[in-house]
Amino acid sequence: MDGILTWFRSATQMRSYTSKKIMHFLSPRGINLILGFIFCFSAVSLAVDSPSPRIDYAMAYVPSLHAMVMHGGWSSPRWVPVSEPWIWDSKGWSRWETTGAPAFAHHSMAYDSKRNVLVVCGRETPERGGYQTWEFDGSKWERKADIAIGASAQGDIKIAFDGRRNRIVLYAAHTKGTTETWEYDGKSWQQMKIAHQPLRCDDGALLQYDETLHKTVLVGEDRTGNGLLSWDGHEWAADGGTGTETWLWDGNDWTPVKGQQPLRATWGGLAFDGARHKTVLLTTRMETWTLGEGGWMKAQPTASPVPTPNGFFSMAYDPVKRVIVFFCGESRQGPAEKDWVYPPTTWMYDGRTWSADGAKH
Repeated sequence: MDGILTWFRSATQMRSYTSKKIMHFLSPRGINLILGFIFCFSAVSLAVDSPSPRIDYAMAYVPSLHAMVMHGGWSSPRWVPVSEPWIWDSKGWSRWETTGAPAFAHHSMAYDSKRNVLVVCGRETPERGGYQTWEFDGSKWERKADIAIGASAQGDIKIAFDGRRNRIVLYAAHTKGTTETWEYDGKSWQQMKIAHQPLRCDDGALLQYDETLHKTVLVGEDRTGNGLLSWDGHEWAADGGTGTETWLWDGNDWTPVKGQQPLRATWGGLAFDGARHKTVLLTTRMETWTLGEGGWMKAQPTASPVPTPNGFFSMAYDPVKRVIVFFCGESRQGPAEKDWVYPPTTWMYDGRTWSADGAKH
């Protein structure tokens, strides 16, 4: 009987203690504590809502979204082509809530400002499947006309929008042999007849329309080796690479750019800086170059992206922030795959320096 009375007193005291605690949390101070916890939890959730490390994605600025769009690529941890699109704006990265986007890697993307659509070209994998055209018109994704590129062309095609002629320009290189140049007017693709073959770069070529030169810029490197990349004891480079070449497309033919060429440009990034009216190249050595009427000139930013080297990323210009942007990449620090890292950092270039998003300027 004494044991039952002792248990009853303990239970009564516990109920009283619990009631006091509940009333404490329902007091103004307690509610503030709960709201503070919810806010902190939400902040942590938003902080981790950012893209996973990825390479071989596509990037373009979309005016209707007032944001940069990053689409597809190979993403950890599965390293298969993904369809997820992300947007980067004044608030940072966030998932773009849209459905129906294709799952591509080693693809290319450009914004057609004449028709106000985002154009994506690629195929299911770099090794198989037909070359597809997809468009996003502001409300939905839609598959358009396929591209009849030769079967021996490598999967790493590149596109750019020629704003003077209102055409999407496409460059594709065959694994061995020549190249193909195509144009798209929003209705159909047309293979262009050219008098001069540009360089053959079947992986890692860079393509960008230059609004000052009024020409599409092609940068890359041919290779004579059987492999894609080779390790020379210090860094990775194109297997049997023949050196960087730059070519310009005016809608009729290709012409080479003479003079000094940036080293290790292939697999780097290329974008047109609308604020400073120059095409900007970032090499895999994280060296910055600009292209003008006289050719290439090496820039001297006060800071450059790290780590070095880095490659397999895409760059685009944000006209709102007036900066060029790229995300992540693959930094091969040695010959073994265990030495390769994927830094999940967003870098911005304002014409003077490179800085990581979130860093103090």
